[in-house]
Amino acid sequence: MKINALIIIPAVLLFSSTAMADRYKQINHVIDASELEKVHLEISVGELDIEVYDGEEIQLEIDIESDRGWFSFGRGHAEDVELDIEGSGPRVYIGITDRNIEQHWRVKLPAKLALELDMGVGDIHIEDFANSLDLELGVGAVRVDVADVDYDAIHASVGVGDSTIRGFAQGTDNERNFISADSYYHGEGEFEMQIEVGVGDVEIRKN
Repeated sequence: MKINALIIIPAVLLFSSTAMADRYKQINHVIDASELEKVHLEISVGELDIEVYDGEEIQLEIDIESDRGWFSFGRGHAEDVELDIEGSGPRVYIGITDRNIEQHWRVKLPAKLALELDMGVGDIHIEDFANSLDLELGVGAVRVDVADVDYDAIHASVGVGDSTIRGFAQGTDNERNFISADSYYHGEGEFEMQIEVGVGDVEIRKN
């Protein structure tokens, strides 16, 4: 019995180490944005934190985690996940669309770039944003902290949940229906913001 125990224990430790390696991965990537005008992000499930800064690079740090159930069928392996990047003229597409993978994105985004964003399920926080935004989220929460700039138009729509626009001097209208909500702002700026959420909450706040 002692011999069997000595054989089994290392095997179990090896299996545990392999399983952990399959579950976690970090992706770090930098994209030259000097010739870009717009970035399109696509994320299936997870969290997204965007920090806007005065720079010429899109800096990405992405933590990947596969399904927590070790023996669940159909779960993805984190090590198999790759970042998809496709450029076309002044626009770049960046995405991870694997559905059995949870992602936490931390992005430093040049202020000069307009943003198009699609996410299935998750939470989104954008800090010091000062450009045009087109965002669609299936389920989750969105918070956009707007820098000290004006917008031509802002519209946030939530199918089930709430939406709020705060901090603009005037021209704001927050409408709450039975289960849905719409928020509008009309100003004198050059940018536009369109946010659509199926189920969840939206908060747009000017600093």
